[in-house]
Amino acid sequence: MEAAIFGFIGALIGGILAFIGSLFSTFGKSKDVQLDVRTKVVTNERAQWRKDMRELAAAFVALSTRVAVNPGNDDEYELERTRVLIRLRLNANPEHRLDARLISALPGIVKSARTKNIDELTTKLESFEIDMQALLKREWDKSKGEAETGNIAGPDGHTA
Repeated sequence: MEAAIFGFIGALIGGILAFIGSLFSTFGKSKDVQLDVRTKVVTNERAQWRKDMRELAAAFVALSTRVAVNPGNDDEYELERTRVLIRLRLNANPEHRLDARLISALPGIVKSARTKNIDELTTKLESFEIDMQALLKREWDKSKGEAETGNIAGPDGHTA
């Protein structure tokens, strides 16, 4: 009888330990899956942001040039719309120097286009393109690092 009780208690303790072990395993895997999903979502959003910025920057340069050289009916409206779309995708924090330079360059480019100052416009657009290229490269490097390490940078640039 005593052996049966010890056998029953042993089986009960073994079952409880197995249950607790499976809970730890499940929650550990769940956390890893959540991190993987979060990393993929953030990486995909960053990729979309870079794609949008490339397209908007190219449209902004083309529209600026067209407004300065041979404007169509809606070109000035589209130029202003594109300027705002770019600005809204940039970080307004002055500590983000590339973003700040791009934000401050936008109105000057529009003004040069509207006044048809081609030489000034060309210089400003070249600077805009270089800064945008640097910003896109920085964001690509950030995404690549996040995908490799799984550490997502927080809004202030620090890893979360």
